[in-house]
Amino acid sequence: MKLAPHLRLDSVSWKAGRTPIITDVDLLVRPGQLTALIGPSGSGKTTVLKCLSALLKPSRGAVTADGAPIWDSRRAYRSRFGYVPQDDVVHAALTVRQALAYSARLRLDDGMPPDMLERRVGSVAKLLGLDERLSVRIRRLSGGQRKRVNIGVELVADPDILVLDEPSSGLDPGTEGDLVKLLKRLAENGRTVVMTTHSMEYLGDYDSVVLLMKGRVVFCGRLPEMLAHFGAPAPAEVFRVLRGADAEDWAARWRASPLSARAVLP
Repeated sequence: MKLAPHLRLDSVSWKAGRTPIITDVDLLVRPGQLTALIGPSGSGKTTVLKCLSALLKPSRGAVTADGAPIWDSRRAYRSRFGYVPQDDVVHAALTVRQALAYSARLRLDDGMPPDMLERRVGSVAKLLGLDERLSVRIRRLSGGQRKRVNIGVELVADPDILVLDEPSSGLDPGTEGDLVKLLKRLAENGRTVVMTTHSMEYLGDYDSVVLLMKGRVVFCGRLPEMLAHFGAPAPAEVFRVLRGADAEDWAARWRASPLSARAVLP
């Protein structure tokens, strides 16, 4: 696996027609860290992910990987990352082994020997805790296991960037905790891992929490720093505090914070 890049958004804005979805987003996503994008519904989390993934071209600003603009070389850039959408992308009638093997054949070198491909499938299954479920059809798996298969079909290509949209949606708290630990391990192995989530349960396990409000970044840092910044006793209370001012005001308060400059330094 190549050394994962630093991903940076510099003053990135994106509009749907004339409607601003995200505005002046400055953000650094570091390799080796698990980063969570949180915020109320409609805050622009998925749009930020799509800009990071070169699926959307910013209306203004730039997205770079180690300083190089990603849009100009987006085909090569996309070969380096895996994108896991919120909804399942694997066919329920396939076994786990079939789903991983089909993805490997599509995404890896045509000349890879079958035994090497089988080893790749086996190693990914073991990493995800699915090695004893390889012969089970996906429709018979639990929700957490299905989510791991969706991650697996991306991991077989050994991406150094992994982007996930609401991977914990619909999971019970225990299963969600297992998933967060898995993603943390993937990041610690050198990948750049960034995801959106509505869950407040495990925010303390993330290396970086990015809070968006109406398309603007209003915080980026660790959970204790976020609680101190907003004067809130618990993560859920932060959302109540946000109602006390508009997004532009909170974004201005964040830019004036001493934590703000640190959040965008490599």
